[in-house]
This record gives sequence, structure tokens and C-alpha cells, in this order.
Amino acid sequence: MKKLIVFIFIFIFIFIFVYVISCISSMSVMAESTAPKNQYLLGAGDHIQILVYNEENLSMNFIVDSSGKVMYPLIGELQLIGKTLDQVSVEIQNRLKNGYIKNPMVTVTMRSFRDFYVSGEVKSPGNFEYHPGLTLEQAIAIAGGFTDRADRDDVSIRLKNGQLLEDVLPTQTVNPGDTVIIDQSFF
Repeated sequence: MKKLIVFIFIFIFIFIFVYVISCISSMSVMAESTAPKNQYLLGAGDHIQILVYNEENLSMNFIVDSSGKVMYPLIGELQLIGKTLDQVSVEIQNRLKNGYIKNPMVTVTMRSFRDFYVSGEVKSPGNFEYHPGLTLEQAIAIAGGFTDRADRDDVSIRLKNGQLLEDVLPTQTVNPGDTVIIDQSFF
């Protein structure tokens, strides 16, 4: 009888454990699938492509300038800076529906991102093409790595909004428009 009770207890424990694990994993999958995609906000220097299905004369490329505005056929001025690709796509669709195209299908994609910058004690300071998922460590490597005079413990990132992040980790993400700053060591 005692063995039976122990067996039932172990069986219930294993069942609850498996159930909890499956709930946790399904919650993380659900969170990933409902997380908003494409949160990248367009800025000056980004190169985008707008495709309108079956409307070649409305499919074109744009490089976002500092004004952030482009003149688009039929609908006129279009503000791009500060919007996601999805927001731009929906805006074009809605404006084309207003008397121009019955059911426009619009896709907006990135051709290339605006640059990021690396200054200070690296072998090749300058501006470089951004790639999604770029880390501080990768940005420094793209700029040729540290010079002999670099203070590897004094690395900061000036965000495009002017905020300065100090004492950043190598895994810190670098975004378009950011400036990585490598200071000189004293010794």
C-alpha cells in the first residue's frame, strides 16, 4: 500500500511538472508571435522600396532625406521619418484607395539602413552601413578593431537622440544613427 501511495505521488508530481513546462513554453511562443514585428523607425539616410502590385509606375525606390518627406505619384507628399515600414505601407494603401486604385496592395521594404558611426581609438574611424542585430563588439570590429592606445574599458555610445550610454557591454546593440566612441587610455 505504501508503494502505491509513493507511486501515485510521483506520477502526480511528474504530470504537474510536464504540464507547467508545456504551459511556460506555449506562453513564450505566444508572446513571440504576438510581439509587434518591424518596429524599426525610418530616418534620414534609409533606402526603401515601395512596390504596388500590378502598378509598375507606382513602384519605386526612395532614399529618405533630412526632411523625411517624398513626393509620391497620385497622393503627393508622404512623411517617412519616424514611421515603420508597415505604417508607410498602410498610409499609401489608404491614400491610393481615395479615388485612384480600387484595392491597392502595397509592400514597403528596406533596401539599406542609414549608417552608424565609430569615432576615437579604432583603426578605421568613420561611418559604416548598419546591419540588423549589430552589437557594439561587431561595430568595433567593422571599424578595424581597437588601436594600441584605446581604453577598452571606456567605450560609450551616443544615441541618435543625443543621449550618452556609458560603460556599455560588448553585447549592447548599436542602431542606425548611433555613434560608438572609443576613448584613449592614459597609459
